[in-house]
Amino acid sequence: MSMPEQSGDSFDFCVLFRVLKTQAEVKAAAKQIAKTIAPAKSTVNIGVKKTTVFQWSKKLNMENVAKITYKSSKKSVVSVNKNGKITGKKKGTGKVTVTVTLKDGTKKIVTIKVTVK
Repeated sequence: MSMPEQSGDSFDFCVLFRVLKTQAEVKAAAKQIAKTIAPAKSTVNIGVKKTTVFQWSKKLNMENVAKITYKSSKKSVVSVNKNGKITGKKKGTGKVTVTVTLKDGTKKIVTIKVTVK
């Protein structure tokens, strides 16, 4: 943040207040957007050699998202690709952890349980 203009020995606090208020508003907006980052379901059941796609809550506006990464906790049971396609490899349970990075740099991690039958 740059400092406001200085006239004599005092700063223009009106300008400083507007900058701080704007930053506070941006932070509050980012917090609200982060609340919308949620899976549609917390658990998913799939069969061996079957696939499904990670489903997001309908509240999430993807225009706010900069990057999404997916990771499986048990790659021998369940795999997930970079597009969120989940594949059952053998019977068991595992978790898919998703890291969402918003355009402002805010990160949120969500997890779903995957049962392969």
